[in-house]
Amino acid sequence: MSNMFDVVIKNGVIVDGSGNKSYQADIGIISDKIAKIGLIDISQSETIIDATGRYVTPGFIDTHSHADTSAFLFPDCQSYLKQGITTFIGGTCGDSNAPLNNYWIRKYWEYDMWNEIDPFIFYPETIQPVERVKKVVLEKTGVMIDWKSFGEYLSRLENTGIGTNMVAMLGHSQLRADVMGKAGDRRPTEIEMEEMKHHISEAMESGAWGISFGRDYPPSAFADEEEMLELLRHVKQYNGMFSIHWKRTGIRNASANRPNKWSGVEEALNLAYKSGLKVQISHLDTGFEIYPSNKELEIVAAKETLKLIDKYLEMGVKAAFDVIPGTSGGIVHVPYLAGYFMPWLKQAGSLSNFINCLKAYDYRDEVVNRIYSGHWYNINPIVDPEWDFKMVISKCKEITYEGLTIRHIADLMGIDSVRAVLMVLLEDKYTMVHKHAKLIEGVRELLKHDRASVCTDTFSFDEKGIYGLDSEIPEILPHPHTYCAFPKYILESGMDSIEKTIRKISGFPAEFTGLSDRGMIRECYYADILIFDIDNLRTNENYKEPRKYAEGIEYAFVNGDLAIENSHFTGKRSGKILKNKQDV
Repeated sequence: MSNMFDVVIKNGVIVDGSGNKSYQADIGIISDKIAKIGLIDISQSETIIDATGRYVTPGFIDTHSHADTSAFLFPDCQSYLKQGITTFIGGTCGDSNAPLNNYWIRKYWEYDMWNEIDPFIFYPETIQPVERVKKVVLEKTGVMIDWKSFGEYLSRLENTGIGTNMVAMLGHSQLRADVMGKAGDRRPTEIEMEEMKHHISEAMESGAWGISFGRDYPPSAFADEEEMLELLRHVKQYNGMFSIHWKRTGIRNASANRPNKWSGVEEALNLAYKSGLKVQISHLDTGFEIYPSNKELEIVAAKETLKLIDKYLEMGVKAAFDVIPGTSGGIVHVPYLAGYFMPWLKQAGSLSNFINCLKAYDYRDEVVNRIYSGHWYNINPIVDPEWDFKMVISKCKEITYEGLTIRHIADLMGIDSVRAVLMVLLEDKYTMVHKHAKLIEGVRELLKHDRASVCTDTFSFDEKGIYGLDSEIPEILPHPHTYCAFPKYILESGMDSIEKTIRKISGFPAEFTGLSDRGMIRECYYADILIFDIDNLRTNENYKEPRKYAEGIEYAFVNGDLAIENSHFTGKRSGKILKNKQDV
């Protein structure tokens, strides 16, 4: 008998992404598609993978990623593939790598380069002329930024190749910055609105799925409802959607003032209601601030937030949301306690000089007064009175501090928390920390909702990454979720069955986004497939050194090609830029 299939997966337990009960069957792959599900004789292919005792699932879909902006530097997407992600939705939080004609808005992967792009002490000017950014990026990475339009960037990635599939959104902050420059804290003129619409048309015609807003980040934070709705109506002409980083923290600078979180969620839903577009609400949290932290109240807050979403669903709004599967999140992690005092470290010239300055009581007083005045966002007792409860020592010469919160240490010392931090640094300048942002009980309650999916909210890197490569201590490192978010969800916050657990990260996000031939194990669907033994799945989550791949994904197919084989990266870039179908 001649070989019918390129690959046959034998004897696996198929969790197909629909939520239906798992079953045992074989899968035959031809080219980039699933050709047959059923009993297949091993003579029908030269490549047989024995999946006995293992789950065979659709590749995972990350519904909120920033890997689109780093993909031209890290096209292999290894940190995603090793945790089972075969498709991600990028261009979120108002960030995208185009249009790029005049101005560049900082994406954060270039964080360590920013002092050369535009030197700063406390807060950077995040909008800079694009030529200035191009020059420094080329010097630091050897990679040229050679595109201007959205379509040109997608073509760049297609020519380079990409390890996973990518769904791309147009970022409102990048769009607004490119058109309006640094004058973003005002309404756009009619001419500027038309120029933004022109860029939207170009992006949508090139394959973008919609637009994203970043309501805590300038300049997207400055847009009013009228501007956003006008742009959304233009997106609607192309059968698009939108995602939104909702108002949650407020602009993160010296004048930080927390918005009402409830109104932030409500704004997102109202925009969907008034525009008629479907919305993906980014990294949903509860709509309440709870002080002091309380597990029971956190669950109640999550339930009330979900009731608000249900109300709009009943009104006909098409809405879904993603959740970061842990108590911390974001694209980066500050591993060293000294990293929270970087402005003073810069002024001192080195970490050692900063520590020497801290020995002087009047210098300590100066730092303490600055922080208690609310002028430093990263430690701001006015904006977040629970900051010292959320920050935990993970490594210190004084080992009795390890595992304790800053508040606990301050109580032991009999002083306030800011002074306690400085005293800890005097004991060990290399003290390491892990900062929590929320309680896991609220996260798990949100994840139970049938419109919930899971996200990394990160870039995709290799095990080296791009941060802290030539510094005494890295100011930031990739967040561990860059490497482990999806195994973490499965192992720590999954649903009450493997079928429901997998549906949230495959079938459901594919259905909601409109990926009609992905996200499930079905005949004629694209062969984005994982094979793993859940008992061998490991997050390797590490806040001291987060650049560690997850373990346990034994095989990962992307469009029928093996990207992970026997738990090793094959080097293949078989991902596709998935383009929006504009038929309304």
